Amino acid sequence: MHPMMMLHIVILAATFTAAQCFQLNMTQFYEMPPLYDLDDYDRCLQELSGQRSTYCFVRAEVQPDESVAAWRAIAEISQYDRHHFDHRQLYFGLCLRECEASLAGLNKSELEALEAGLLSDNAKVNVYLDLFSMEANNRQRHQRLTNACLNWRLQRRGFGVLAKSVVEYCDEAGHQVEDDAWNLTFYGILGTLLVLACLGSLVDLHLKRGRHDKMLKERDHYKTPPKSTAQQVLLTFSVARNWYRLNQEPSGKIGRELRFLDCFKFFAMFMVIFAHTNWVIYESAISNPQDPERLLHTAAGTLLVSGSLITVTFFVISGLLLTINWLAVSRSLSSKRDTFSFGQYALLFVKFNIFRYIRLTVPYAFVLLMSGVYFENAGGPLWRHIFEREQLACRRNWWTNLLYINNFVRTDERCLLQGWYLAADTHSFVLSLVLLMLGHRFARWSKQLYAGILGLFVVLPGVLTYAMNYYPIFVPTPQTQKDSFIGDRQFTEFYTSSIMNFGCYFCGVLAALVYDQLALKQYKLRESKGFQFLWFSLIPVGILWLFSAHPIFQHYYVHPSAIWGALYAGLQRNIWGFGLAAFIVGMASKVGWIFRKFCCLPIFRILGRLTYGAFIVHLLVARIVLATVREPIYFGTGMMFAFIFFTVTVSYLCSFLLAIFLELPVSSFLKLMR
Repeated sequence: MHPMMMLHIVILAATFTAAQCFQLNMTQFYEMPPLYDLDDYDRCLQELSGQRSTYCFVRAEVQPDESVAAWRAIAEISQYDRHHFDHRQLYFGLCLRECEASLAGLNKSELEALEAGLLSDNAKVNVYLDLFSMEANNRQRHQRLTNACLNWRLQRRGFGVLAKSVVEYCDEAGHQVEDDAWNLTFYGILGTLLVLACLGSLVDLHLKRGRHDKMLKERDHYKTPPKSTAQQVLLTFSVARNWYRLNQEPSGKIGRELRFLDCFKFFAMFMVIFAHTNWVIYESAISNPQDPERLLHTAAGTLLVSGSLITVTFFVISGLLLTINWLAVSRSLSSKRDTFSFGQYALLFVKFNIFRYIRLTVPYAFVLLMSGVYFENAGGPLWRHIFEREQLACRRNWWTNLLYINNFVRTDERCLLQGWYLAADTHSFVLSLVLLMLGHRFARWSKQLYAGILGLFVVLPGVLTYAMNYYPIFVPTPQTQKDSFIGDRQFTEFYTSSIMNFGCYFCGVLAALVYDQLALKQYKLRESKGFQFLWFSLIPVGILWLFSAHPIFQHYYVHPSAIWGALYAGLQRNIWGFGLAAFIVGMASKVGWIFRKFCCLPIFRILGRLTYGAFIVHLLVARIVLATVREPIYFGTGMMFAFIFFTVTVSYLCSFLLAIFLELPVSSFLKLMR
């Protein structure tokens, strides 16, 4: 490992030296029009006037004109598309009353000179227009006025460019949202859950007071199920009992040895929320886009791009837990019979998938339903652009999420974009379960089978990268994030693909098999000094590996070699997954000293169990927060972390409520069914 670490250090130093430094010309930068120009939303709709006030959110695209300095600056700066926004794309919030007033003194020929036409050939904008199809009349009615108005502003402020535009939506004063079937369904389910929680809690309290054994009146009471099946079902909704379920210590030897995974899940979830909150900030209005653009040209920018490897953590843990459950069930059944028939394997396959589907999908479906609920505009000019777009996508494509095909079906109209992970995880779960059953049935050939599968899914991403001409790494560019990953082939086919991620999932499967064999042979891995050195070396090597994308990401003018790019694409995620699997096996074997002690702190027991709920709800929270901005916000470290910590806190609070009232009752009910 020592030569490997030295090699990584040399490579890292060389890449930082070789990477071309970029200096943003701020004089040139301020020659471009700002990305956002938003009129006062509240004043427009609240100020009394003789006519009904209307406020329109308009998308515009600057048209080429080499004779204008502003266009030359746009072309020069926007060419670094991996690091910069597309400064041709502008966003206007226009109060039509002010537009009419500003254009009142112009004659017909002057007005015609300000009209650049309808923006109709932008595929990403058209996705928004299709979702906001109910705004077709507003587009037709206000198109000419808004286009002339925004071009008048561009000319008046000295930019000298013209832009095509299209109205995305318009808000009118006094508009009210009426409840429909979707809203009423959500309110009905929410009311039912509250009633069941009250009934379950009251029954639980009654049973507690009716007990004569004083030793069972507190904590022990909530661990003791009643004899009546009806009471058992009702008590699955008891708030107090679910709190104890959430906080209970892990049972069994395996549960105690793997309790550090809760810490892993929490910190991985924190990093996911960190990345996703920054993405929604990009989707919102930023007054200083030059600062995040400059940040991406630094080593910190490389770290942000490589941070997508954090998702691998969840794939590895999922594969690990599936295999541990499979080993427990298969050994229990093997003790009763020598061999399994095809029908028995099929029954186990169906049971595993049904129980997993119900456990994951019920809370997921509830958040999907909540994401599509219409209510009054609680934000401002960007509320519908950021939040209602998600509502409309959820109402139209909810079924792709519940069937877990949303990572390859209708990918431009995603509902709960983070749901791609659940789809890829589901596909990996099904395939891994089949492979585990094959390995169990043909035990003599299991090692060859598992080695072949691992090799295949390490090689396959590289082959696909070469054949399909993918970029070697996933780069969430500023404009891609601003467009909510619409039309991004690299995100849809490369990053979120089940095939590209299965190798990492299978590393978790192999980690569980190795851990199981070590436990059966009672091999004390922690006593091996060689493995301890290897284990501790994984920490600096992992950090260095995050920077291995630096020469690819920061070399602006040189396209990476197709062969070397494909090789890196096949190794980047899989090496991270393999290293993480080895790290988990070591910590499960009680290697890690103070790291393990920290990860086993009781606080992570609750935070880790709330991770799933936080995962499915955090983007909804981030959108609600950032969709309320009235004007472009300053992107700075303090503001960024304030949004992140608020999103983390509220997401985990929402996850706590979701767990108490829905997730844990469903889990308890499934245990009764078994």
